[in-house]
Amino acid sequence: MLTTHGISSKLKSTSQPTAIAGVAVSIGSKPLNLRRLIPLYLGAAMGPMGGFGIVTILPVMAQAWSVAFSTAAVSITVYMIPFIVIQIFSGSIAQLFDVRRTLMFGFTLYAVGAVLSGLAPNLTLFLLFRVLQGIGAGFLTPVIMALIGEIVPPQHVGKAIGLLGVAYTIGITFGPFLSGVIEVRLGWPWFFYFMALLAVVTAIAYWFTSTPAAKPDRPTASIKEILPMLVKAVQAPDVLLISFAAFSLFLAYIGVMTFTADHLKTTLSLPSDKIGTILSITGLSGIIVSPIAGLLGDRLGRRGVFLGGAAIAVVAIALMATIPYTFYNHLLFFLILGTGAATAWTSLNTLAIQIAPAMRQPVTSIYNAIKFSGYALAPAVLSLIYKRFTLTAVHAACIVAVMMAAILTLKTRSPSTWQSAMAAAPLSKGTQPSNPSTKEENPR
Repeated sequence: MLTTHGISSKLKSTSQPTAIAGVAVSIGSKPLNLRRLIPLYLGAAMGPMGGFGIVTILPVMAQAWSVAFSTAAVSITVYMIPFIVIQIFSGSIAQLFDVRRTLMFGFTLYAVGAVLSGLAPNLTLFLLFRVLQGIGAGFLTPVIMALIGEIVPPQHVGKAIGLLGVAYTIGITFGPFLSGVIEVRLGWPWFFYFMALLAVVTAIAYWFTSTPAAKPDRPTASIKEILPMLVKAVQAPDVLLISFAAFSLFLAYIGVMTFTADHLKTTLSLPSDKIGTILSITGLSGIIVSPIAGLLGDRLGRRGVFLGGAAIAVVAIALMATIPYTFYNHLLFFLILGTGAATAWTSLNTLAIQIAPAMRQPVTSIYNAIKFSGYALAPAVLSLIYKRFTLTAVHAACIVAVMMAAILTLKTRSPSTWQSAMAAAPLSKGTQPSNPSTKEENPR
């Protein structure tokens, strides 16, 4: 069996293109096979785009169905809940059965849910179809993240995960913009038709840039193996530490974005376009910074780069809390926040796929499920502070959350310690190491 270590050794021994599972990977000027990675990055952007993209068109949908805005907003919740829950299991399913089929199932379910959402004649059916779309997204996000970690040479993983951060940022930042443009010209259902078309095109591109899995060298996997595999993933060194670090960082990021937007609208009566400009600047900085953070992590180490990003984020939030608002200073503060957050996220995401290579799929499932729970809980938890105190109190709570993420990350061990601990603990019965030669591609 061709192991990840074996791939790394071959890559280091030559400067010429090396065949990995039938795919040439060049070392030097072109280390990443974008032909294989681009469909994965598109798939990664679809999850957050499906969740956050409808924010802009919610008022139009509420008016169309004659319901309150808060009622229509439930469509975000019913998407996010299955999106988070399914992620707990999708990585284990992919590792036990087949990565390629798991992703194709996710793309299909996402596309069907999106089409039906656009065709929904009432809110009740729309919410039902949004659940279906969220389930599909849950089969994509952790599996794609782990797969990128498997098909990219180890010395370039940080760069690849940095580009994955760009994909997430594009989904979060440009989703609301795209839905607004489509709604004005074609009507809100066409945003969902667009998402369905994107899923179909991405699925086709992925199908033709990947190859079928090799025949397993063990008996057929059973669904009964999923729970033991998840338990094994949770017990892997530092998985929960990094997962809850991501939870805390996401809670802080969403908290600042959500309650600053409300404060600017309700207290300062700022127009929606200016609020959108301030918030979206974090995405712009994230697109630029994420690949750079990945490169720095490859060269300087993940934890150090994460701590630098967390420190930048803390500075940005502190500036928001202490300096009176002007449009341009908040534009600068959110640019700084986006820079820090993107740097920290790139490092955490890379750590998550490097913790336990043999359990990469279930580990990234646990990591992403806990991480996105921070997004889901941020408005509810921090609203208790916001209602009783002020936005400054929310800023203080978010700084504490970022610092907690830093403390949890500092408590993690070195990657060599992770590898030693996993080598000493045998895999669950019937569990195979997560690598592309056994789960997605035939190395021949």
